[in-house]
Amino acid sequence: MTDIQSIETPILSMDEFKIGLLDKDQVPGLLIRSDENGYYNIGIQINDKEVVKVASAGEDDAMAKIQFWSERVEQVKERYKDRHHN
Repeated sequence: MTDIQSIETPILSMDEFKIGLLDKDQVPGLLIRSDENGYYNIGIQINDKEVVKVASAGEDDAMAKIQFWSERVEQVKERYKDRHHN
């Protein structure tokens, strides 16, 4: 697992991330998306229009990564709180 400070992942628009969205209500701010190959992208919504992709996972480790990031939603939001989107 990576430290919260070492996130080097893209910021996507909500529309970009929503394609294949599975779950966004179980943990507020945590978004889980699956592609056609059963691969998961895990993102954290940082404002009303943007998502930080924090992890990708195969089926074998998806639940562990989802749990890891569900406990860090507020930390990630805090890190990006001053970001202004266009």
